[in-house]
Amino acid sequence: MTEPIHHPTPAEEVLDPISAELRSLLPAAEGKAMSLEQIASHLKERGWALLVLFLAAPFPIPNIPGLSVPFGIAIGLIGWAFMFRRRPWLPQFVMRTTLQYSTLERVVPFIARLMERMERWTKPRYKWLAKSPLNTSLIGLAIVSGGLFLALPLPIPLTNGPPALSIIFLIVGMLCRDGIMVLIGHFMGILAWAYLALWLILGKTYLIPMLHQWWDVIKSWF
Repeated sequence: MTEPIHHPTPAEEVLDPISAELRSLLPAAEGKAMSLEQIASHLKERGWALLVLFLAAPFPIPNIPGLSVPFGIAIGLIGWAFMFRRRPWLPQFVMRTTLQYSTLERVVPFIARLMERMERWTKPRYKWLAKSPLNTSLIGLAIVSGGLFLALPLPIPLTNGPPALSIIFLIVGMLCRDGIMVLIGHFMGILAWAYLALWLILGKTYLIPMLHQWWDVIKSWF
């Protein structure tokens, strides 16, 4: 009796599922901290694209301090290389950035669960949006934009989520040749900058005059 033909799922069409490869980081860490260099070495099958995915993952998670600037810089530099279709390079001070195992325990399951949900809806479609030279450069530019946004020390609530998710959607779209995911990523990137612009406009119109009024009241006490 012949075995039934197995039709691969969309995630299987691009090596192994992204979620499975990310989950393999915890056993590889063996309960110890890992540097970005070690993480990149472990994720070598997926190359730099999967490293960007991992770097963007912590940003939607609250209370993980100290990652914004180095991770944002790393994402931006890799996106710059994608934009010019060159091999990425990161400076050693970025590659030596270390994540404690307790941080890995929070980040890895979060991004793996997110990938599992995305993999259910991801499949090769509108491939030209994900792999043509021009669109690859546009994806790289969008990743640079998102990395720059994430590296900014902004005291504004809910600013990290949209650019981080934008990068995640763009990378998943690249890896799985899914143009719809790429379009969602571009849209979320535009939304992130629009949200920041809204805060700046509101701050200039309302917040700054209010602070001036408070300062005048405080000065009148002395």
